[in-house]
Amino acid sequence: MKSFIPILCILITTFTAIGRDVESILSQREVSKNVYRLKIGLVPAIVLPMSYGNHQLISESDKAKIRESNVLSIDLVYTDFPKGQDLTNLNRMRLRELSKLRKELINDERIPWTIIKQTGCENEEEARVLFHGIVIHYRIKQSEAVSEADRSYFGGLPKTGAELNKLVSKASPYGISLKDSTVIQILERNKNWKDMLVVADLTGSMSPYSAQLLVWFQLRMKDDRVKKVVFFNDGDLTPDSKKRVGEIGGIYLSKSTKYEDVLAAAEKTIRGGGGGDGPENNCEAILKGLEVFPTAKEVILVADNFAPIKDRVLVSKISVPVRIILCGTEFGYVNTEYLDLARRTGGSVHTMETDLIDLAKKNEGDVVRIGKHSYRLINGTFVLEKKA
Repeated sequence: MKSFIPILCILITTFTAIGRDVESILSQREVSKNVYRLKIGLVPAIVLPMSYGNHQLISESDKAKIRESNVLSIDLVYTDFPKGQDLTNLNRMRLRELSKLRKELINDERIPWTIIKQTGCENEEEARVLFHGIVIHYRIKQSEAVSEADRSYFGGLPKTGAELNKLVSKASPYGISLKDSTVIQILERNKNWKDMLVVADLTGSMSPYSAQLLVWFQLRMKDDRVKKVVFFNDGDLTPDSKKRVGEIGGIYLSKSTKYEDVLAAAEKTIRGGGGGDGPENNCEAILKGLEVFPTAKEVILVADNFAPIKDRVLVSKISVPVRIILCGTEFGYVNTEYLDLARRTGGSVHTMETDLIDLAKKNEGDVVRIGKHSYRLINGTFVLEKKA
C-alpha cells in the first residue's frame, strides 16, 4: 500500500497538468516583431529551425535534450509572408512536429507559449533569410558542469570590497557586469526592510542572483540593514535517498556582512555541493539562521522559482515574516509554494515587477494576480487558475 500512494500522487500531478492542445496554442494572440532575435541570458535555449514555408525540422540533433529538459517556455516563430495570408495550418503542422518529440510540451498548461509573427520583410527573398521554427527555453539540470560554472562565476568577482568600489562608475553602476538585477532592484525598492536575516539558495544556477547580494551589501554597507547571511545548497553531496527533512544540511553562515566574508561563505557553499533533486531545504536554512540571529525582524529568502520547497512541514516553526525574492519568474508562472510560505509566515513575495505584501490578509477564495496569471486561495493554499 505504501508504494501505491506515491504512484497515485504522480498520476494525479500528471493528469492535472495536462489539458491543452495544438488549437489552444494557436488561438493565442500573436506578438508582432520586425525580426525575432534570441536573447541570450541566464536561461539557455534549444533552437529548432524550420525552412521558410515548411514544417519539417532541419535538424533533430537536440532530440535527447528536448525529451529530458525542464522546459520553461517556448516560442513559435514565423514570418508574415505572403503578407496577410493565413498561415495557421503551417504553424499547426509545426506544432504537431514538435509533439512527436514530446507531447507534454503541447499538453502541459504550465509551459507558456508565445507565437511571434515577424513583419520585417517586403518580398520572399527577405522572408527566406529570417528565422522560422521553434525555440525552447529550458533550465539546466544540476550537474558537476553547472557547479563548476557557479564556481567560475564567483571566481571572476572582485576579491575585496575595495576592488569592487574602484570599478563602480556611471558606465558600470554596480562595478561588474550583471546578467540580471532582480535581487538588487527588489532590495532597493523595499527600503523599509530592517534587521534582516538574508537566506540565499546557492544550488543549480543561482550564483548570478547571489552575486547581486554581494554587490548590494558593499554598495549599501553604511545602511547596516543586513545583520546575518546564510547560504544553502540542499545537503552538500549527500545522496538524495539519504536526505532527511530537517537534517539535510549544506548550510553555511557568513562571519559578517562584509563583502569579503560573504564571498568566502558563498564560495564555501558552492564547493560543498550543488544539491541533487529539484526540491530544496529552504525552511531548514531559515531556521538555522534564526538560531544564530533570533532577534531578526524578518527573513529575506532569495529563492529559486523552479525549485519546490522540500521541507514545508517545518513552516510552522518559523516565527518571523519571510520576504521572498523569487528568481526566475520571467517566464510567467510563480511557484505557488512560495506564495503559501509567505502567507503562512505573514511575509511577502517579490519579483522583478511585483511586490505582493498583503498575502497574510487573503481569505479563502481570494485571488492574487502576478503578471498574466491569477492564483486563487483554495483550502488554504494558492492554486493557479486555468484560463477560460
